[in-house]
Amino acid sequence: MKAPRELPPAIDDALAPWEGTTSRRDFLRTSGLFVLGFSGAGLVGFGPRDPRGGPPEANPYPDPDFLQLDSWLVVHEDGTATFYVGKTDGGQGTGTAMRQMMCDELDIAYADATLVMGRTDMTVDQGGSGGSDAIERDAIAARRVAAEARRVLLELASERFERPVEDLAVSEGVISVRSDASRRVTYGELIGGRRFDVALTGRNVNETAGLASLKPVQELKIVGQPIPRYDIPGKVDGSLEWAVDVKLPGMVHARNVRPPFAGARLVAVDESSVRDIPGFLRVVREGNYLAVVCEREEQAIDAAERLETEWEKPGTAPFPSSEDLFDYMRNAPPADANGSGRAPSARVQGDPDAALAGAATVVEAAYDIPFQGHTAIGPAHAVADPSDGQMTVYTNDMKPYSHRTGIAEFLGMPPEQVRVIWMDGPQLYGRTAADDAGFEAAYLARELGRPVRVQWMRHEETAWDTKGPAFAVDLRGGLDAEGGVVALDYRARIANYAHLGYNQADTVLIAQLMGIRPERPSPGGGGGPDEMYHIPNRREETRPVRFPLAFETPLRTGNLRDPNGPQTTFAGESFIDELAAAAKADPVEFRLRLLRGTADDDDAFRRARSTAVVEAAAETYGWDPRPSPAAPTAGAADAGRVLTGRGIAYAYRARTVVATIAEVEVDRESGRVWVRRMVCAHDCGLVINPDGLESTVQGNLLHGISRTLYEEVRFDGEKVTSVDWRTHPTLTHRDAPERIDVVIVNGDPNPDRPDLPHYGAGEPSHRTVAAAVANAIHDATGVRLRRIPLRPERVLAALTAAGV
Repeated sequence: MKAPRELPPAIDDALAPWEGTTSRRDFLRTSGLFVLGFSGAGLVGFGPRDPRGGPPEANPYPDPDFLQLDSWLVVHEDGTATFYVGKTDGGQGTGTAMRQMMCDELDIAYADATLVMGRTDMTVDQGGSGGSDAIERDAIAARRVAAEARRVLLELASERFERPVEDLAVSEGVISVRSDASRRVTYGELIGGRRFDVALTGRNVNETAGLASLKPVQELKIVGQPIPRYDIPGKVDGSLEWAVDVKLPGMVHARNVRPPFAGARLVAVDESSVRDIPGFLRVVREGNYLAVVCEREEQAIDAAERLETEWEKPGTAPFPSSEDLFDYMRNAPPADANGSGRAPSARVQGDPDAALAGAATVVEAAYDIPFQGHTAIGPAHAVADPSDGQMTVYTNDMKPYSHRTGIAEFLGMPPEQVRVIWMDGPQLYGRTAADDAGFEAAYLARELGRPVRVQWMRHEETAWDTKGPAFAVDLRGGLDAEGGVVALDYRARIANYAHLGYNQADTVLIAQLMGIRPERPSPGGGGGPDEMYHIPNRREETRPVRFPLAFETPLRTGNLRDPNGPQTTFAGESFIDELAAAAKADPVEFRLRLLRGTADDDDAFRRARSTAVVEAAAETYGWDPRPSPAAPTAGAADAGRVLTGRGIAYAYRARTVVATIAEVEVDRESGRVWVRRMVCAHDCGLVINPDGLESTVQGNLLHGISRTLYEEVRFDGEKVTSVDWRTHPTLTHRDAPERIDVVIVNGDPNPDRPDLPHYGAGEPSHRTVAAAVANAIHDATGVRLRRIPLRPERVLAALTAAGV
């Protein structure tokens, strides 16, 4: 069966000789493409041996061996190269950046290389996407193997020219003798029908290395260039095949039938209610999991709507309503969060209670952040093909490797008989329902013995996707007589009990509905805000709260983009603003004073770089130092209809540092908030692609605005009620800022060092948005909003209550 084209045309052309074969090993065997290398390990075949000693045909999809150079790249006879990396690209340009770095280390033109990402049968297991670590961590290994290939090719040229490597120069895949440029050879000519067979070293995939050293930053030529992303043209003209577009011979379509309320038990199914639908094939039921399968998609949709069922409600309400959520969270006993039967210890520095007792001013505030969903513009989907006794899953799940192992465990198949082909699609940024759809497609495909395409419906996606957990945060802070912060007490409750990991065979939704579940739910949990403020006396405590129903609930929690970062930063940076207001201090100067309160730093220089980004954001915005709110007359009766203000928020994530300033307009008559301008100063170390970085930051900011102004999961005591774009609105073009300034900062104390690191940029700027917007609203109106989202009706109610 010929696989559908899921890659850009250039990569498709590179892979054409072996499309339809079972593995890269077959490709290398049949294409005449080999590369010679030098290795003390001798000759080895591509990929790992079958650990059980069986024939390759019994295990068609073994893991590519990350300790073999051939697993990472191929140099073709025409001098072009194909790179293979175990990452996925959710639209942030990760693939383009990885290709730039590998081309630089290999010394080949960017246009002469292609990249394959996230196919479990072809690419080494680097875990897929997550944690903004592709560039920070995983790219180092990719750079090392590309550098090793360059070293080997230079050794080959040295033998050919009978000159030492030091006498050779290499540029864009051509090696020449320095003293005689006419003596030259291309990478393609050096290959000569042979292959690498070079063994690498490393305790794990991200420690993979050869003998070669990485180039100093100053010698990189492609890194730092604004090279256009290779995936954009196909997305614009529609030529790129997305996971949702996969079509296979004999493929059928399935739709799920979800319980009408959480914790319901399926009592009866009347299959006769859909048997007369043209193309109807089967009703599949296992426990409370229910699906219909038809020949065509519209038939499956019709069958899912018409199938008559009887469900029994649980005896206990599964969760409180969203209106009662925060009272419930603050009053419910916290759950055991560490498996010991005891509550987790708070992180305490100094003596916060004594410092608060002796403070000249004490400020207290409570912040509420609701459940928020992924609600991707395209619902979850997958195609599974059970042909030839194996299972192939086409998906845009961000972690194809755990998708593979989880599905194999769920189906009771050897992992070597399962492959996952990652493709572009709208489901990303955390533990999305793409995990669930892939498991459902694989299960149904095995049951029917045919390729099955599963796609969730919009109401199903919005109600049943995994949610970012709700937070209820209580803060106290103490100021001395000079307005300095002497103590900070942060106590949070988080509704994160039964938190879902990625692709776990016993926690995906289909498993839960079938009655399969772990012996003990994951306790979840979370930390406080990430910042480098010097506050001598602190307490930080976050405790999970559980609901009566841990499984088979639409309030399943999992990682949402920048897990817990926007929630904790909203509370933490809003409160820092409240302390600044109490001290009658400028919000920027107040933060800089806290950052400069000590000279202590860490190995990532986060304190020094934090100061640099806060200063850069203020300078770019044109910040006029003054306390907030803007003027004492902001709430006067004669104020204009539209009030304007600015607010700042700072944070770091891992090793990347961000400061964001939002300028807002607040309509006093409607309550609508428009974020008119944003400035984001961003330090992620060495920048691989400045255009890609700017686009990523802009995307983070826009997504952050959407979560800040609109997104909230609403529910009654038994089901989610926000199930479409009307009941669960999101950002529209009308809400887009008039201007976004992205300021790329390098605040490293030694920015010219040859090993300047590259940090992650996929998520950090997302976390600062809510606090910056809320602080700007306070600056404009004098009203402090402590619960998001800031929908017009909530803002208007707060303004009315304050007499603004």
